[in-house]
Amino acid sequence: MGTPAEHVVLGFANAINRADRAAAVEFCDPEIEFLSVLAVSGRRYIGHDGIRQYFEDVAQAWAEWRVEVHRTAPAADGRVAIVMTMHVRGKESGASLSEQTGHVWTLRDGRLRRNEPYRDPDAALREVGIEP
Repeated sequence: MGTPAEHVVLGFANAINRADRAAAVEFCDPEIEFLSVLAVSGRRYIGHDGIRQYFEDVAQAWAEWRVEVHRTAPAADGRVAIVMTMHVRGKESGASLSEQTGHVWTLRDGRLRRNEPYRDPDAALREVGIEP
């Protein structure tokens, strides 16, 4: 079933898979700070406008972009870890890349406020007190 916080994290992932910016923004706090492992510009995306810009940046760089969620894990403090594989295909090169990663999400008032990405998904689980 999952916790309400896990549903928010999964909802954001599903919005990514549908390339649905409007739905993604609905899951986000107005002051969200988002950093992707595949961030095109290497910067944090701030606020709802930042999330919209992230979708634009990704659409410009990748012909295909989706996430495959393997696990979510709620922490006692309300944060949520997510383990997923990101699948992308370059728009110009056609080269494909798949990378398993993790994120730890902090929520505020039931919306995504901040994330910390981890190239090692087990590190994300350990960050929230879960043994991989």
